[in-house]
Amino acid sequence: MVVFGFDMSGLESEDLFMKSLKIFVILIILLLVLSACQLAREGIGQEEAWMVGVFITTEHLDLWDRSFEGQTIPMRRRQPDFSALFQPGRLYAQWDEEIRDFRFPDMEGIALFAAMSPPHVPNETVISHVGPEISGGHTHAFFGDNYRHVEMEGTIHVVPGARTMTTIFMNPVFQTACGRVFLTSGSGFSNEGITSQGRIFSTNLAETRTVTENRTEYTHSTSVTLSIYGMFAPTKIVLLQMDEYSRVVMRTEFAPAEMPHEFNMEADTAYVIVETHRDDQHAQTHVVRELTERGFHDRQWISTFVARDDGILMGSGMEIIWPGRDSR
Repeated sequence: MVVFGFDMSGLESEDLFMKSLKIFVILIILLLVLSACQLAREGIGQEEAWMVGVFITTEHLDLWDRSFEGQTIPMRRRQPDFSALFQPGRLYAQWDEEIRDFRFPDMEGIALFAAMSPPHVPNETVISHVGPEISGGHTHAFFGDNYRHVEMEGTIHVVPGARTMTTIFMNPVFQTACGRVFLTSGSGFSNEGITSQGRIFSTNLAETRTVTENRTEYTHSTSVTLSIYGMFAPTKIVLLQMDEYSRVVMRTEFAPAEMPHEFNMEADTAYVIVETHRDDQHAQTHVVRELTERGFHDRQWISTFVARDDGILMGSGMEIIWPGRDSR
């Protein structure tokens, strides 16, 4: 509480009126400033958000926030918050009721984030958003009474010589306390073109934030690791069905894009040799062979890659059906 004291003895009535008017104006200004400080602090609390992953693009996202242009500078901790004038803009995701998922409208990119479903959705849960371009990825979520920790990892395979992923931007994705999801512009990485097989580079983006509510600390942490690998595209897949004496039962050849979703094994087949052929002269290994035995699991898969027109390799799979079992 601020108390003002004034000695007005000896002043003329006109001077007294002017002095009183000035004091009144000063008090009004102080009240407005204090109110603005309080509103600013409340606004910060309402917009509290935590990183939940990234949205990968090949171009910089121009999301500069110009909403403060021509506006009064907001206050933070009773001081003008000039940094607010340079806050990055936000692009909010939309919740699609039909697919029951978040999506960024009219935005081309690769999702790699894990967000909570909106509060209005029954049985609120974590939704893992992993684009089809991501292969070999995983998501691990750890929850406790006072913490939430998510680790995500994924790999993008690109045909050497393709120019599609020469520059990559990791745009952080956040979720607010009220469940809204948005992204901000991120940093870019240049790999100067992919010219060989193997890992080109890996990068990690992580954030840990702790907030206090009702004298209890809650910690939110997210870590995202993205790797870019060069890989020559497969040109054909050969299946060699072998009997228990290692004799060929049947040889079948597929183009990678023409592999069926299911394939029935012959009755005498004990195991399968899968040959992945890469005919490029620069490929380190022209033929890669993998062995798949008949196991106790009802579902076994053969995996390969199919190259898109832009040079990104998409994972593809075919289910093996052994005699006496079906795919259901």
